[in-house]
Amino acid sequence: MKKVIIIGASSGLGRELALHHIKNGNIVGIAARRENLLEEIRQINPSNVFIQKMDTTKAQAKEQLLSLIEQMGGMDLFVYCSGKGYVNKEMDIDKEIQTVEVNVYGFTQLINIAYHYFEEKRKGHIVGIASVAGIRTLSICPSYCSSKRYNIMYLKALGQLAKNKKLNIKVTTILPGFVDTEFVKTKYPLTISLEKGGNLLYKSIEKGNKRAFFPQYWSIIAFFMLIIPSFLWKKII
Repeated sequence: MKKVIIIGASSGLGRELALHHIKNGNIVGIAARRENLLEEIRQINPSNVFIQKMDTTKAQAKEQLLSLIEQMGGMDLFVYCSGKGYVNKEMDIDKEIQTVEVNVYGFTQLINIAYHYFEEKRKGHIVGIASVAGIRTLSICPSYCSSKRYNIMYLKALGQLAKNKKLNIKVTTILPGFVDTEFVKTKYPLTISLEKGGNLLYKSIEKGNKRAFFPQYWSIIAFFMLIIPSFLWKKII
């Protein structure tokens, strides 16, 4: 039985991941802004599910995470699944800032808490949900692709740091393709259902690899994204 904390679990992939862990008998801590949706999940197994209302962009989120860990009696797996993003051709500054606050500021302060907690234990598993959008620049969503690139690089560096300190801390970066969540307003080609996405996410984390694309064919797509010459990429996007 693992003790799992999922940030951003009120909907989307975070919710699906929480349901998988509850089904498998783990102790699950879930956090998000919408407490009513968290309570719905808690009712599935009230004795094994702990909830915490949380806005990751606020400074108090750090203490709220520590409180959730204490309520659960510890933590083995930490997943930052909270995310924000817009197609923002108009460069609305509010949308840009909101994206950075959740995907960079909130991500950093809570990943930092998880790392220090696991550093003290000398073991644990940290997972961050990035995106294939972080592989290369996308002109229609500047802050989103940039923030996801930040997630990728931060988690990679964190894994290297843990290895250098000889800590048994796994760090996994998840790079999903298009999943049918509330963030995906357009049904792009290769979009998969939320249910399938949640299942693939759960399996990817359980494998414990440093990096995981899902569905797997996105690893091939990402490879070609990287080798396309810049002048051609500009025309494609």
